[in-house]
Amino acid sequence: MKKLFFVAVIMMASISAFAQHAPGSLTLQPRIGFSAADFNNTSDTKARVGLVVGPEFEYTISDRFSIAAGLNYSQQGAELDKADVTFKLDYLTIPVVANVYLFKGFALKAGVQPGVNLSAKIDANGKKVDINDKAVKSFDVAIPFGLSYEFRNFVLDARYTLGLTKIFDEDELNKTGEHIDFDSKNLTFQLTLGYKFTLF
Repeated sequence: MKKLFFVAVIMMASISAFAQHAPGSLTLQPRIGFSAADFNNTSDTKARVGLVVGPEFEYTISDRFSIAAGLNYSQQGAELDKADVTFKLDYLTIPVVANVYLFKGFALKAGVQPGVNLSAKIDANGKKVDINDKAVKSFDVAIPFGLSYEFRNFVLDARYTLGLTKIFDEDELNKTGEHIDFDSKNLTFQLTLGYKFTLF
């Protein structure tokens, strides 16, 4: 039994040396899916479910490693637990991640994700109100990490992003009458489906 286990480990190790695409290749992957976003440092909110969509380029460095960079439209924010109020914060995000392929098609990933706020609204009881542009900081930085699996060029990708920068400016948010933890940062889970086209 030990010998069989040892042989299985050797076989897995030999399989693990293959990424889905050849070293030196560049692929384009349009992706679409959903996001579940929330604020940290608060117990009064729950996730806002939204859309995430955009292209991603991936350059394969070796059989095990690749670098990917994307440009996504991401609906984020949060909902208040005890009221019909939703913070709708939409971002243009630029995730740059390193992929480590453990076996063919399966990768672990981590990197950095700068983002720019495109719009900030509060939906209260069906009425939408624009938040003062200065109340929500225009620039956001987050750390994405997750995993993906590719089969016949279709890619299922699951990522979790941890915000590093504060979302709100305390003085400006006070003017809106909304009271939220001013140290809050974005937390976002994304599940997307994409298809890879080989460019070269």
